[in-house]
Amino acid sequence: MAAFEHRLRVRFQHTDPAGIVFFANIFVYCHEAFEEFLRAGGLPLEEFLSGKRKQVLPLGHAEADFKRPFRYGTLVTVRVSVGRVGERSFRLEYELSDEAGEQLATAATAHIAVDRATGQSTALDPQLKSFLEKYARPA
Repeated sequence: MAAFEHRLRVRFQHTDPAGIVFFANIFVYCHEAFEEFLRAGGLPLEEFLSGKRKQVLPLGHAEADFKRPFRYGTLVTVRVSVGRVGERSFRLEYELSDEAGEQLATAATAHIAVDRATGQSTALDPQLKSFLEKYARPA
């Protein structure tokens, strides 16, 4: 399946005094795309956070590589694909590009399914796992 796409615009509050996105804000953009990705699959993040679902999905790892500066006002497309789906965790991969299709950065996050009652890792929610597998890159 093709990657999920989410578009956003670089806002003033995300930039440093030079008008370039402060480096940590790439993860704000990735998380926004992650939330919309889940929502598109009928799995809004608020269901995990509110207790409607029995697990939460904290980050176990995050990484980013910057290719070009993100400037104030740029329309950014964040493409989300699933790099790996395990029994208790999954890895998302992000490609961020500008309006011309120039790659600005790549990033990845690894999420762990954690039982909200015990705080221990647990098997991925079956609906979530099925949704993620639809977007998984071929092995």
